Amino acid sequence: MLAGKSFAGDPVSMSHETASRDVFLDVFKDAPTRQLDAGEFLINAGAKADQVFSIEEGTLMISRTGRDGRRQVLSFVFKDHFVGLTASDRYYFTVQAVTPARVACTSRHALNERLQSDPEAEKAFLQMVFRVVEDMLDTVYSLGQRTAVERLAVFLLHLRHWLRLGESISDDDDERLNTVALPMTREDIADFLGLKKETVIRGFAELEKRGLINRSGSQVVSITDLEALRTLAGVLDFTSPQRSMLTD
Repeated sequence: MLAGKSFAGDPVSMSHETASRDVFLDVFKDAPTRQLDAGEFLINAGAKADQVFSIEEGTLMISRTGRDGRRQVLSFVFKDHFVGLTASDRYYFTVQAVTPARVACTSRHALNERLQSDPEAEKAFLQMVFRVVEDMLDTVYSLGQRTAVERLAVFLLHLRHWLRLGESISDDDDERLNTVALPMTREDIADFLGLKKETVIRGFAELEKRGLINRSGSQVVSITDLEALRTLAGVLDFTSPQRSMLTD
């Protein structure tokens, strides 16, 4: 899938950076929209992959479930992300609304026709795919070989990064970025980070004990020591420092 101002770090979601850069996204102009309640499914694994979607409002979650019933959350996607692209004729992932959401819908055929009719659109689409692959590698780098608390630090920086893009905030020191919403459950976070729910709960308590965050209930975290959080995570943001310098 694809998304707005930049790409989500997973194989099925990306983000449109600018209208001029990702010109193929005009396929969603005047497209019908669909309202989703929290918990409602947009895409079911195994269903025919005949549509693509652009998220206009809300937060959604991409996941896969193995034969043994264990779920892996692949990504959380936000406003302006594009969702539903796959190389096969069936979706191999599930997309579910975390919050109430609105998505624009168009056919996969319409997207293919748009790319075939305009070399610039096709080129922009290919560049987007390259960015997605790079972001996938950044995700592996950012989460690999890290302790549970370090993974939580990475996750909070990931959400801060998407808040900055979603609100079009240019100043990375803007205080608004240090209030991070957590609309997903602790179990969702655990399935994304490869941890147990109880480990996530203890990890948040540890970050608060160290003075890196304050919690306002279960769905809002205030980052109180950004530099210490970045040091713990080992990255400037969810993407690596080098990639951030290249793309910011």
